[in-house]
Amino acid sequence: MEIIFVSSCLLKKNNKILITSRPKNKFLGGFWELPGGKLFKDESFENCAIRELSEEIGIKIDIENLNNIDLITHRYKNNLIIMMVYLVEYWLGKIRAKEEQKLAWINRDQISNFNFLPGSQIFFDRVYENYYKFFK
Repeated sequence: MEIIFVSSCLLKKNNKILITSRPKNKFLGGFWELPGGKLFKDESFENCAIRELSEEIGIKIDIENLNNIDLITHRYKNNLIIMMVYLVEYWLGKIRAKEEQKLAWINRDQISNFNFLPGSQIFFDRVYENYYKFFK
């Protein structure tokens, strides 16, 4: 079994969060998730989050604007995902899809309208329940 380390970022603005769809040509294409991705060898969770946000949606963030809010694990058939989740409320640049993915700003009540990756579903369930207390 392969262990895959992932950084994901919940971008929050005006009481909404940003979600992205996985490109159709990737594993589990079409499912929705938070922006982020796999760590490179010897890369920290924080550096991965900064790199992935730049690559995927074209924004820059400072490490001090990464606020760790959860650590999620999920077992797929042949691998185990260990995902560090950060809350990000401050960034530079305009958000745009750079990898042929869809972007959506949603509020808490819209969460049930999307099919999230199985490994992310527990996180989105917690967001819906306002477990992290960042929705008004």
